[in-house]
Amino acid sequence: MHCRFVALLLGVTSLVGCTHTQPVNPIPALIEHTTPTMRAELQQAIVSLRGGVAPLLSDTIFINNNELLLEHGRSTNQADNPILDTYSITVQRFVLQLRETGCVLFYPKTSQFVLLKSVSCQPMVE
Repeated sequence: MHCRFVALLLGVTSLVGCTHTQPVNPIPALIEHTTPTMRAELQQAIVSLRGGVAPLLSDTIFINNNELLLEHGRSTNQADNPILDTYSITVQRFVLQLRETGCVLFYPKTSQFVLLKSVSCQPMVE
């Protein structure tokens, strides 16, 4: 009887250990309210993930949606005929996520993320 109990206890302990060590998948997240410090950190995270100039961000960023789409357009100027000018628009997507390490800004294009220290995010309720 004592051996069965010990075997059962070892089995349960090993199952708990296996599930506990499995990595937690990123969870879509939102911000309850933003501050100037949070926006500045988000801008810096965007620059570190994609380069370039820091974008202007609204006061409501990541409050209603966990995704940010940044559009960047270029004109292919036809010097001899301005009517034939065309525009090339690229869209860059960033996702706010809650991970084991904390709140992060994820850039799917490169599969990289930046930990946001001053941004507290909540799991997104669908």
